[in-house]
Amino acid sequence: MKSSFSDNARHWQIALACIVALFQVLGTVQATCAEALPIQPGSWTLAVLPDTQDYTEFNLSHFTTQTQWLADHAVSHNIKFVLHEGDVTEHNNTTQWDRGLTSLNILNGVVPYAIAPGNHDYGPSGFSANRSTLFNDPGYFGTGSPYANQATVGGFFEAGKTDNSYHTFNAGGQDWLVLAMEWAPRDSVLAWANQVVEDHPNHQAMMVTHAYMYYDETRYDWATKGASQQWNPHSYPLENNPGETVNDGQEIWDDLVSQHDNFKFTFSGHVLGDGTGFLSSTGSEGNVVHQMLANYQFKTQGGNGDMRLLEFLPDGETVVVRTYSPVLDRYDSKYDQQFTLNLNELHEPLAPPIYQHAVAANLLVGGATTNGDNSVGPVTVPQSSLPGVGTLQLNRGDYEISVGGNGLEYPRGILLATVTQNLRDGLRASVEAGRNSYSDGLMALSLMQAGAAGGTEVNFNSSVAWFDFGAGWQGAHVNANGTLAANAFHGVDQSMLTKNGSGRYTLDLGVDSQTDGLLFAIGNNNSNIVVQTAPFSDGSGWDLRVQNNGTNFSGTGLDRDFSFLYLPYDTEGLIGGLYEGASDSHISSAGTFAMTRLSVGQYELTIPNESPETGMLILTVSDSYFNGTITAPNDNLLTYEPTLSGSFLINSLDMPGITLEDSSFSWAFISFDDPITPSTSNTADFNGDGTVDGADFLIWQRGVNSSGGLANGDADNSGYVDGDDLGIWQTQYGTKGLTPPLSVIPEPTTLLLVVIGLLIPHFIR
Repeated sequence: MKSSFSDNARHWQIALACIVALFQVLGTVQATCAEALPIQPGSWTLAVLPDTQDYTEFNLSHFTTQTQWLADHAVSHNIKFVLHEGDVTEHNNTTQWDRGLTSLNILNGVVPYAIAPGNHDYGPSGFSANRSTLFNDPGYFGTGSPYANQATVGGFFEAGKTDNSYHTFNAGGQDWLVLAMEWAPRDSVLAWANQVVEDHPNHQAMMVTHAYMYYDETRYDWATKGASQQWNPHSYPLENNPGETVNDGQEIWDDLVSQHDNFKFTFSGHVLGDGTGFLSSTGSEGNVVHQMLANYQFKTQGGNGDMRLLEFLPDGETVVVRTYSPVLDRYDSKYDQQFTLNLNELHEPLAPPIYQHAVAANLLVGGATTNGDNSVGPVTVPQSSLPGVGTLQLNRGDYEISVGGNGLEYPRGILLATVTQNLRDGLRASVEAGRNSYSDGLMALSLMQAGAAGGTEVNFNSSVAWFDFGAGWQGAHVNANGTLAANAFHGVDQSMLTKNGSGRYTLDLGVDSQTDGLLFAIGNNNSNIVVQTAPFSDGSGWDLRVQNNGTNFSGTGLDRDFSFLYLPYDTEGLIGGLYEGASDSHISSAGTFAMTRLSVGQYELTIPNESPETGMLILTVSDSYFNGTITAPNDNLLTYEPTLSGSFLINSLDMPGITLEDSSFSWAFISFDDPITPSTSNTADFNGDGTVDGADFLIWQRGVNSSGGLANGDADNSGYVDGDDLGIWQTQYGTKGLTPPLSVIPEPTTLLLVVIGLLIPHFIR
């Protein structure tokens, strides 16, 4: 088949994406110069403006900067249309509408645009108690306004009101239809919209409405999920008005979008959390609809001026989605802000890259240790492995962690952390790492004062280490009832974990817990708990114990969520061990180091050519059962800090008095320059039995061409099982030296045919 210009353009586009991805992995590029990404000849651009309410409320110039950039680049970027996702204002008052009008008037006569008013654009003070809005005033965007008189306007739902409108335009040789619908559209509005789409069968259709998607990559669905999805339209006062009807995302999908074979896109804002969502779905007519959420109002100054630019390539199929801020003059290249899709094909769920090695860093935390306003000073990262570790949202004792600019999703791996100050302002602290309190599903540290009744958050220095399940790390998030958290584990199954009582669990990974490796555990409840492990004297497993950080251990603990990670001694680059503090000796260890007991509860660790500036420690109390009976692990917690000579000074602190006391513990050093990696990085070990073999191929074979996680053959954690995963299985096949059953090993020619069969659809469209 002869290569076309669009084919070559696509190849160059892929190459460019690979270069950008390389820099992302290196942690050196999260933004690029605005002029470095001009559109291709023959492409056209659709611009999307997320919620601007903070700009109009606080009189920020960012909104005007956005529209001015769009007007200035209307020709160079061939901008054919602009969508506003709603919440033009915060309080639906004249001052804020005046500011919004000033910004949007810049587009008049330059680029056509459509606005879907949001909840803050309705009702007294913008509380959406009813559907009154200044938007419909002729002096703003109502009948007779320049907005209503645009040549692209096809019509409105109600006479004298413009808050439900449709528009048509031509771009790339294709006619397009835009539906811009009110906040929580009524049944009658959906009926009108259905008729508009039916009247335009030869137009590709897109819809913009304020609330449609949630940040968990699903549609709003009150009937199924209720209040578990925050800010659903059904939870607002409008729902209670007599005769009023309200529709959320799922209802709009069911009753409008999915019913038409020419629907291609939906766009929405409104949602906080990480403000981003993406979903590809197939309508009832077999057409693919790409659904996008973009809202950046939680960022600095109400959004930093971020907006979406969609470049439609001349092949009529490829769309490049980018997030750009003319305020900062940068493109955001994180995985969920810049990606490429095919107009007519389902797109895999957006997912951050897999980091094969542990990703570690030190956090230097400023501000008062405790304060009354829940604030934190600067949180900097003086040392980090690559890709770079950073922070997102912050308050006192709560630090949301990012890797390569991306927040850490709870199901994707284990985040371990250690307090790196033994004493600060006369206080001690413990740390947890789990789902944060910001309701965005991302992971954060929670630092609590040790020994303080009721829990007091404190600002403390700490270190962190991220272990991506996609790399093959063995571990799990565990619910308080002893069950594995859904889709949040790897190399572990429920049969390995038993709940013995309140806050008490037994773990058997099928290894010798005394000699084969190290188990690390941490709480993830954003509360004042610590987790200890105790390897049984016969090596058959561990006793895990969850307890308040200021109480003596007794026969029972506290039912709280926790996480654990197992590091076998054959982990590449591992330096660590199981240490007995009282006897100043190691039960087992790996690597070259020197550990010395200085005094009761104080130990100095020296590692040749390493220091707290070149790497960090993970620590877990691990008192062994030498008498073979189960009583309780030691009620201690662990911290460390650098010495003047560059060694690590580890403190073991007894609870509840928080005084120095000897304990046994597991420890491991993670270098920033050369961090540890799994011994085989066996992501194709789909059944978690410790080797990549024929049984794993059968799992891949059953899962091929389906969506899912590691359990059904998704070796690269892309969200889809395909030929890429087969290639990974081939590369990792036979690791650990075990021979799989010959009956399930496909012949080379069979593999070749399978791969060809998988690849052909990607080249012939």
